Amino acid sequence: MAMKEEQRSDNRNTAAVGSRSQSTVRALQILIMMAEAGEELGIREIARRLKISSSIVQRYVSTLTEYGFVERAEDGQKYRIGYRAFQVGHAYIAGNNLQQVCLPELRHLAKNDQINAYLGVLRDRSVIYLETVQSSGPIAINSAPGSTGELHSTAFGKVLLAEFSDEEIERMLGSQPYTAKTPKTKTTLDQVMKDIRLVRENGFGVSEGENLANVFAVGAVLRDRTGRAVGAISGALPLNDMNGSDRERLQEVIVAAAQRISMRLGAPLDAVLRRPGSSAGQEKKETT
Repeated sequence: MAMKEEQRSDNRNTAAVGSRSQSTVRALQILIMMAEAGEELGIREIARRLKISSSIVQRYVSTLTEYGFVERAEDGQKYRIGYRAFQVGHAYIAGNNLQQVCLPELRHLAKNDQINAYLGVLRDRSVIYLETVQSSGPIAINSAPGSTGELHSTAFGKVLLAEFSDEEIERMLGSQPYTAKTPKTKTTLDQVMKDIRLVRENGFGVSEGENLANVFAVGAVLRDRTGRAVGAISGALPLNDMNGSDRERLQEVIVAAAQRISMRLGAPLDAVLRRPGSSAGQEKKETT
């Protein structure tokens, strides 16, 4: 298996509960909730979602505000993520060689091919957008760096899933039905596994209006010098205006870009050409 599933970082990973600081966990839960909410939240709303008292939430929020991780909104009644949280996130991106290597390719896709381009990595059983580059084409897809995407509905989520065994995929996706992002989202294990098999056969993943309505996306995996999958890129175009040749072109462009990035990361040729979910030995046998 090329990728190693990371342990959950929240309180659902019960193995290490005894070694945790409850105060730290609560503060981090508040930060994560505020980041994922995409809106300003009041003390009572945070307390309701966390199912703890407002007085406890107020104490944590006050401390987070003092250190700049949270700040008051203009109305003085609600809170949002503060500048210090941004600094921490920016430090992560700045220190991530993957983002630095990928950015020129993503910019080329956006400028020369008019494709909305994205870089994602697997974290905590979701896809985290590390980089997004919007084209000047007719569609803008707002997926900001740091935001999360579903593994089962995004193109690069599917190619990252394909690196795991079928049993691991079932465990990672959790209980069915999965979140329906659009009417076309595959919400059962059988449906998703059909797409995973296509990823392993074709070497790329497709999301056809499954994550965002009327958006066609193609994803391809990225490998490092060890051959391990370290992330994935995807490209998106308006679905309504696409024909068969447009789809083939997008698939070819994204796969080629992913291969160039993998080579820059030091991946050996057999790993660059390897389909998701295939070991080096399997790939050699199938191509001889």
